[in-house]
Amino acid sequence: MVIGFFENKYLKDGIADFEMIKAVMSRNKDINLWILPEAFDTGCDVTPETEFKGDKIIELFTEWAVKFKTAVCGSFYIKDNGKIFNRFCAALPDGTKVFYDKRHLFGKFEKKHVTPGDKVITFSYLGFKIRPIICYDLRFPVWCRNTDNYDVLLCVSQWPVQRLADRAALCKARAIENQCYVVNVNAQGFSKIESPDCNVEIKQIRGSKSWVKVAIDKEPLDKFKTERRYLADRDDFVLS
Repeated sequence: MVIGFFENKYLKDGIADFEMIKAVMSRNKDINLWILPEAFDTGCDVTPETEFKGDKIIELFTEWAVKFKTAVCGSFYIKDNGKIFNRFCAALPDGTKVFYDKRHLFGKFEKKHVTPGDKVITFSYLGFKIRPIICYDLRFPVWCRNTDNYDVLLCVSQWPVQRLADRAALCKARAIENQCYVVNVNAQGFSKIESPDCNVEIKQIRGSKSWVKVAIDKEPLDKFKTERRYLADRDDFVLS
């Protein structure tokens, strides 16, 4: 699967350049999955009075996915039945959509005004089982635990540069303990992909200064999981 992800050039000061994002997608039709980071359209410096355009973004994601025959995903703030959520949306080429609401809220705005999600979501795409999470969720191994044999832990984030060392360690830990790829797309840049073992191939492909293009393969991951069946010994637990 070939993945393209946007970082901060088209997301300056929390203002997403939708036309430029669309133009990049239209020129790069070999991408199977486009990923935009957490709160890419507003940034996280928002208030309850901010005009959240989540419904418009869902429409755009769906339009792009169908038109360019790819999957498009990312997270944004949205008002739903009077409540605010930090919502991940993945629009698939067949027009279907997958949603996940951020569980672990961070910062004064989220803790006071945003409603936490309560459901773990996994969806299938091109032979991969993908578990989406959002930023701060990455710090919580129980929430991220691979209980349903997913292949990719997909984390969109606004991770601050001063804590990138934490992020690097957490991505590696989640990849090892869950025997999966961890894909982290970060608005401030320094996005990364980790694997459970250095021999599980991640291929960096030519991209540009504004977006990155990488490829991950299912076969070497499956081989690794078959040879090292650590997940078979995982502990049972119930989330509440």
